[in-house]
Amino acid sequence: MNRLIVVLLIMAVMLLVGSFSVPTQAQSPASQMKPTLLAPTPGTYVHGWPAFTVTYPKDWVEQPARPGEIIRVADPNSKTIPRIPNFVITVFPIPLPIDSWSKIFLPIFSRSGRDFKIMYDKPSQLKDGTPAQEAELEWIRNDGVKVNMLVLNTRKYAPWISIIAASDKGKIDEDLKNYVYSLTFQPGREEPVKVPSDVREFLDKFCGDLVSGNAERIMANYSEEFLHQSMKKAFLEQWFRNDPASPIQMGVTSSEPTVTIFEAQGDKAYVDGFYTSKMGNAANAVRVPMNNQQIIKENGQWKWYGNQK
Repeated sequence: MNRLIVVLLIMAVMLLVGSFSVPTQAQSPASQMKPTLLAPTPGTYVHGWPAFTVTYPKDWVEQPARPGEIIRVADPNSKTIPRIPNFVITVFPIPLPIDSWSKIFLPIFSRSGRDFKIMYDKPSQLKDGTPAQEAELEWIRNDGVKVNMLVLNTRKYAPWISIIAASDKGKIDEDLKNYVYSLTFQPGREEPVKVPSDVREFLDKFCGDLVSGNAERIMANYSEEFLHQSMKKAFLEQWFRNDPASPIQMGVTSSEPTVTIFEAQGDKAYVDGFYTSKMGNAANAVRVPMNNQQIIKENGQWKWYGNQK
C-alpha cells in the first residue's frame, strides 16, 4: 500500500507537468463563467476540467499552493503560519474509492502534526445528489496549534475532487461546512473545442516527446520562465529524470488528449481539459485533468508556462 500511495500522490504532481491536448470536435457554446486563472472573482473558484465552481469567504486571500493543490485561500486576519482557517482544493486521478481517503491523506497530514483523531467518516452527497464522502479530523500541528479539519471527497469522471477546510476554532461550524458543500458542477463545459493549428502541432509534439521517455526532448517543451504552484522548470526536470513514479520511469505507452477550454491572450494561451493515458502494463487508461495550464510563444514556438498570473 505504501508504494501505491506514493505513486498516486505523485500522479497529482503529474497534473502540473503532463498537460497536453488535441482538438477533436467543434467548439461548444461558451460558458459565462471563465476559469479562475482567466477571470478571478473574490470568493469564487471556477475550475476548467472537470467543470465546477466552489465558493469561500470573499475576504479570504489566496495563499501559495502546495504541489498537487489547485488553490489555497485563508483568513487574512490569521496570526498563524500557515494561516488558518483555510480552504484547499485538489483534483487528481486516483483508482481507489473515495471512502479510502484516509489511506491517501493521513500520511501527508502526518508530516505536519500529530495525535490525529477521525471524529467521523461517513457517506454524503452534494446538492445535486453526487455521492461524496465526508469526514472530520482533530489533530495538533507541529507548532502546537489544534486543528479541526473537514474533508469532502467526490468523483467526477476519473478524478477525485477534494475540498479541505481547516479551523483553529474547534469543531467545524455550519458556515464553513456550507462553503465546502457549495461545490457545483457546470454542465455544458465538458465538450472538446478547437485550437489553432500551431497549438495543435505543439501539443502533438509534446505527446510524442513524453511517450519517448527522453528527458531532454520533454523539457525542451517548457519555457525557462515556467512556474506552476511555486515549482520551476529545474524541479520538474529532476522529477522526470529521477522519480520512480514519473512518466519516464513508469513508461507512458499511449495518450488520447482532449481540450475543453482554450483562450488565446496575446503571446500566451490558456488550455484546459484532460488526457486519457496508459502507463506501463496498466490495463485501463485514466483521465488526467490538466488543471489550469498556460502556454507561451517564445521565438515562434509554443512552450509550457504554468499557472502563473
